[in-house]
Amino acid sequence: MANRSGRALVTIGIAIALSTNTVMRGQSTSEVRSAQVQTLGVPGASNSTPSLAAAGQAVAAVWTATKDGRSNVYVAMSGDGGATFSAPTRVNDQDGDAGATSEQPPRVVMTGSGRARTVTVLWSKRDAGSTRTRSDVIRMTRSTDGGRTFLPAQITHEPAFTGARGWQSLTVAPDGTLHAVWLDGRRAEQKMADSAKHTGMEHKGQPPQELYHGTLSPEGRMTETLIASDVCFCCKTAVAVDARGAVYAAWRHIFPGSIRDIAFAKSTDGGRHFGPLVRVSEDKWELNGCPEDGPSMAVDQSGAIHIVWATVVTEAEPQKAIFYAMSRDGHTFSPRVRVPTTGVTTPGHPQMVLMPDGGATMVFDEVVGGVRRVSLARKPRDGVFQTAEILSGAESASYPVMVRSGAGSLVVAWTSRSTGPSSDVSQIRVKRLAE
Repeated sequence: MANRSGRALVTIGIAIALSTNTVMRGQSTSEVRSAQVQTLGVPGASNSTPSLAAAGQAVAAVWTATKDGRSNVYVAMSGDGGATFSAPTRVNDQDGDAGATSEQPPRVVMTGSGRARTVTVLWSKRDAGSTRTRSDVIRMTRSTDGGRTFLPAQITHEPAFTGARGWQSLTVAPDGTLHAVWLDGRRAEQKMADSAKHTGMEHKGQPPQELYHGTLSPEGRMTETLIASDVCFCCKTAVAVDARGAVYAAWRHIFPGSIRDIAFAKSTDGGRHFGPLVRVSEDKWELNGCPEDGPSMAVDQSGAIHIVWATVVTEAEPQKAIFYAMSRDGHTFSPRVRVPTTGVTTPGHPQMVLMPDGGATMVFDEVVGGVRRVSLARKPRDGVFQTAEILSGAESASYPVMVRSGAGSLVVAWTSRSTGPSSDVSQIRVKRLAE
């Protein structure tokens, strides 16, 4: 899936270093109230692919934990703005009924308030079949008691659908409607057969993939809309809803010539119809494979759209970089602006939140001193990006996520791994920062 070739060949290595964090593996959150970095995870398991959601002082952290070849989704809840978290609770009712990669983590949103707050989790489970015969599923469950217990999981689409499926994103509208966007290969076989019929040649390379939007009912059923075809396989998607209920989707698209640039589409009727795709920036990243690095998007109170993404630039040699652009009308985007990093090459996997002053804060991972670290960059409203700062410790850190909590803080989580005998046991690190 990540078969890289072409003029912009980039090798993204993840270096591993010994941990110097003060939080011991297996400590409960009550033991680390004063620690700068908290640790979440299932003891003895490989914990990875975190996502976060916040509603007032409540913060939910979800991730996957894999042990003895079986993966499950877990949640830990915070009621104090991310200062402390509860012990992990398993989300999926059937043991091993989960699967994730770094580009398709489980997603979580919260609605309501208090002890009756609803926590909804969406995740994908990959089939063991080949690309052409597999039948991946997307599952959903919810908790109506603030994350203490969860209902049996439901498949969000027709169970008979075949093909690869996942790379999902999830958000909640002001009226409480849940909106999801995902990649779907349900028509891949037919499209490949049609292509062979018209060209006389067998389809080679990645299977045709499409982008769907869906509104999610409390019972877990999707009301679906096809947004785009010929999308980039294996890059996560992004979805946002503004104060008026307009829905926005962003993804990596395959433009002619196997160019893998970021695309955007907007719906003004709650996701029932989407306008034509808009190319966010003509980066011209030519790649015969998937970068495995999707965009992050947010919409401010005025309806301005902010997008951050990774691409390759050609300087002395091709290297990866992170860029930001915004649009006030959803039709044209500003020229891209490069986000400063602390390292030289291979930054990626950016995530963004908007700040009360109209600025934006981004987290991403990058290689610094031979070790992949998590870094943060801030952009004031109508200002330039400030110097980036490293958030993680000496151990390998990757795929950060971030939310703003009602406590006036930023909560950042990432996957952390150390070397040594337990190098296959990774943890989720959580750091709370002042806005």
